[in-house]
Amino acid sequence: MDKPDIPVPLLLGRYRPTRLLARGGTSMVFRARDENLGRDVAVKLFSSGSQNDVARFRAEVGVLAGLRHHGVVSILDAGVDDSSPKDPRPFLVIELVEGDTLRAVLNADPLSTRQIGEVAFEVAETLEYVHARGVIHRDVTPSNIMIVDYGTRFSRPRARLTDFGIAIHAKRPQEFAEGTFGTAAYLSPEQVRSETLTPASDIYSLGLVLLECFTRTVAFPGTPVESALARLDRDPVTPDVVPERWRGLIESMTHAHATRRPSAADVATAARGALRADREHEAA
Repeated sequence: MDKPDIPVPLLLGRYRPTRLLARGGTSMVFRARDENLGRDVAVKLFSSGSQNDVARFRAEVGVLAGLRHHGVVSILDAGVDDSSPKDPRPFLVIELVEGDTLRAVLNADPLSTRQIGEVAFEVAETLEYVHARGVIHRDVTPSNIMIVDYGTRFSRPRARLTDFGIAIHAKRPQEFAEGTFGTAAYLSPEQVRSETLTPASDIYSLGLVLLECFTRTVAFPGTPVESALARLDRDPVTPDVVPERWRGLIESMTHAHATRRPSAADVATAARGALRADREHEAA
């Protein structure tokens, strides 16, 4: 990796970035070495500058610090890189998750119905935990779901939810309330309208993710503006390729009215039941 991709040699005297993993509009994510504990971690380095960026950093720290769940990528440390005093940059040290994003998996091969069901159950069960603690993710997308293979004989790949960078607390909906946050193709109708959000917004987004897992195409294609506005005019189409037992669940998750959608707990229960039915059908 060229030197420009490694903007700082060492953070807090212990975290040494070694490779750029991802670059976004306001941050970069690096693979790094924790030289104190001799392990690899991920470092999310934010751009310096506006007070809004600093506020988002503090908000993400606040959200992640309060979450302890196997489906959530954990925060390990946080600080500010002041190697350039005139250009201080906050950063997060988070658990390094080895695996592919669901986006990469979908781009490579189709998923079986059982695999989709496992993703549905695991992400919904994670959202149940997150929502119970008053947190709304606001950006549930294939790119923010990691598929992790732990590599043991009896393990299977597991879905984990990442990137709480624009998450908010339901009791503090005014946080970053101005404008629309999230990824256009997976926004809920209420996000497009910049309305106060509830956990049901994440359920809508997850419903679109599951629909895409079955169809291998986004429900609302087009430019970001076209995609965002399309869901205000119509519901997503659930074609026959979606098995009947999943069709009804996805349609309920992507209902235009937030109050008509199931909770994350309801989705997890339904997904678990569908998985059980699929196994019984295979065994028959």
